Amino acid sequence: MKTGIVERIVNGGWGLVRSTEGIVFLTGVIPGETVEFEIKEKARGILWGRLLKIISSHHSRVKAVCPYYEECGGCCFQHIEYTFQQTIKTSIFLDDLKRIAGLERRIDRYIVSPPFGYRIRARMKPASNNYIGFIKKSTNQVLQINNCLLFNERINRFLTAWNNQKSPPFFYQYDILFNPDNEKLYVHLSHPPSTKTEIILKAYSDVVFTWKGNEQAGISHIKIGNFKYLTSASLFFQNNFFMLENLLNLVKQYLCSHDTAIDLYSGVGFFLPLLCSHSKQTIGVENSSFAVKLASMSFPEASIYNMPVEKFDFPPADIILCDPPRSGLSNIVKKKIKDRNYKSIIYISCNSATFCRDLRFFLDHGYQIKDINLIDLFPQTSHFEIVSNIILT
Repeated sequence: MKTGIVERIVNGGWGLVRSTEGIVFLTGVIPGETVEFEIKEKARGILWGRLLKIISSHHSRVKAVCPYYEECGGCCFQHIEYTFQQTIKTSIFLDDLKRIAGLERRIDRYIVSPPFGYRIRARMKPASNNYIGFIKKSTNQVLQINNCLLFNERINRFLTAWNNQKSPPFFYQYDILFNPDNEKLYVHLSHPPSTKTEIILKAYSDVVFTWKGNEQAGISHIKIGNFKYLTSASLFFQNNFFMLENLLNLVKQYLCSHDTAIDLYSGVGFFLPLLCSHSKQTIGVENSSFAVKLASMSFPEASIYNMPVEKFDFPPADIILCDPPRSGLSNIVKKKIKDRNYKSIIYISCNSATFCRDLRFFLDHGYQIKDINLIDLFPQTSHFEIVSNIILT
């Protein structure tokens, strides 16, 4: 057993503690706490520890209200009072900004969310006996979840009903979407059900089940502010319904009257109507053909290209919006943006490490950061959304 003081929380929600053997990463801690721990394993030169005891606790420590918290790999900040979660997330981002991008500055805004009940989307897996849940901490096993405090209550009612079956049918993945507009629940299954399983699914009369080949049955409209979107449980859509209008408003502040705007990784078109309202021509680029189909139906005024962003022939434009996956922008995409000398880049990211890596590239090629905002789309977790404006100097 060892003791140490938690210096800070780093990307991924890990607490950093120094020991005689090196830096150890722990979960369930808060900066400034004195803790007792053991070193569990060493992998690739990194020491991973297990928290044994809080010797001196932080004033922001609270009792986690979720009964699954100690085992579930979803939340990692429920032991931290929500206002202090904001301080920690800001610190994580500023640490990445300095360490990876080589930039020291403050954020311009931090927008908070209701701390619970905000999720309208989830991807879940089967546990033992086909009950559904989330991956356990530090394992590949699935923990059965009957009620998640981050979910809209309608999703929880489905989880309870499904997991109360004596022997649920097997699917290796469940993509769940609750539509607040029509109050319906949509569940996209990993594969088509057997005839016997279809009979079981019909018992859930208030749930729309889809699978590959019948995705059309799960299309629905979701209204955000003045915009109406077509979406499906099989496609990506932002999970925090309470914050989506805030996300649009943050992007809106970077827009004026443009001739041409480009939306990379445009998905079902979340930002397309906003760009269309400020541009004579709006171009979207998205690799998913189903997402392109729905976005084209929702926003026919936009020109949407169905292809990987890397293969897109970037045209001249006044502004380019990038909302890439967690891996960030590829080197090919960054070079194409740089070569076109776009005057304004709106970069939205859910991964501060890859955002800072890509920001460093643009800073090295004549750009500067004009505005950085954090919006808490993921309370109780270490994740947050970055909304930024990068301009050519």
